[in-house]
Amino acid sequence: MYWKTAIFIFICFGSFSFASESSAETAPHFIWWSPAPSARTFDGRESLVLTLEASPNFNPDKPPEAWLRVTPQRRFNQPGEPAKAHWRQGEWSSIEPWTLAVQAGEYVRVEAFARAEIAGRPHYAQTRLLLYGQSGEDGSVPGDLAAPPNRPKFQVSSSGELYWPQTGHAFVFTLDGLETGELEVWNGQGELLDQARDLAGVFKYTPAHDPALNRAGIRAGKPLIFVARNSDGDSASYTLVVHRSRWAGFNLRAGLAVFTTAFLLSGLGVGLTRLKVRPC
Repeated sequence: MYWKTAIFIFICFGSFSFASESSAETAPHFIWWSPAPSARTFDGRESLVLTLEASPNFNPDKPPEAWLRVTPQRRFNQPGEPAKAHWRQGEWSSIEPWTLAVQAGEYVRVEAFARAEIAGRPHYAQTRLLLYGQSGEDGSVPGDLAAPPNRPKFQVSSSGELYWPQTGHAFVFTLDGLETGELEVWNGQGELLDQARDLAGVFKYTPAHDPALNRAGIRAGKPLIFVARNSDGDSASYTLVVHRSRWAGFNLRAGLAVFTTAFLLSGLGVGLTRLKVRPC
C-alpha cells in the first residue's frame, strides 16, 4: 500500500518537474536593458549603469555585443545647428551580470543597443537615455565605429514629453529591421503585462496611472519593456522608463470648486466693502 503511494507521488513529481523544465526550454527568449538610477560624480558628470537582462534565463551562445549612439543636445538657450551623433563600441563593466557604465559630462542623448545569440537565434535590446552632465566638457564623444551596426531599430514618439515619459501619455512605436505583427508589454521583472495596439504596423500604448508610482516621488520611475518577435524566434525589445504623471494626483474638480468658491467669496467681500464705504 505504502509503496504504491510512494510510486504515485514520485511519478507526479517527476511529471511536474519535466513539464516545468520543458516549459522553461520552450518559453520564447528576449533580452532587455535594465537601467539603474543615475548619479552625479564628484567632477559633475552624470553616470548610470545598464544591465542586460534576459528571459527566461541568460545563457548566450557567446558574449553579447553592445553599442552606444551618443548625440550632444542643445539646451534651450544654446543656438546653432544640432551636433552630430557618434557611434561607440560598448565595453562591458562586468559579466554575469552583463553591465555597461554610461557617463556624460554634458547634456547628451544616448541610445544603447545590444545583441545576444541564444539557442542559435539573435536577440536585440534598445533603450534611450538623456544625461545632464555638468562637468564643463563639450559633450562631443569621439566615435570608434565608421558605420552603425546592422540591427533592428525602434522609433518612439509620444503625445507628451518624450524627455520625461509619464503614465497617461500615449506612446507610438515603429520598428525597422524585424517583421512582426504584435508588440508585447512586460515589466522590469520579466512578467507579461499587456499588448500594444497594432495600427497597420504602428503600435500604440498608453501606460495606466500607477498609485504606487505616484507615491514614490517625482524622480521615481518604472521600466516597461516592449518586445517584438518574428516567426523565426528572433526578438527585439525597447525599454521605456516612465514616471508618474504630473497631473494624475490633482483632483481637477475639487480644485475648480475651490477656485470658484474663492472667487465668489472674494467678489462678495469686495461688494460688501463698497457698500460700507458708500457715502450717504
